[in-house]
Amino acid sequence: MGENMSIKKMVVPAEQWVELYSEIAAWHVAESALDNPTKKDEFGNESYTAEAQSKFEEAAGDVENILETFFEKGEA
Repeated sequence: MGENMSIKKMVVPAEQWVELYSEIAAWHVAESALDNPTKKDEFGNESYTAEAQSKFEEAAGDVENILETFFEKGEA
């Protein structure tokens, strides 16, 4: 494509945008974990370990950068 041609990106509503990058990042954490990436507190609430949370946040940023290549984030 020439420099003057622009591609109109599909707009993804903000709620679906967050859901999309979150699901992909969570998949990445689960698939790349050597140990269980989650823990339960005394009330039975499940959350990521500190290492898995850090990996999720990094993956979420990377996924969002990739999404921005192909889509436009809509308004909230």
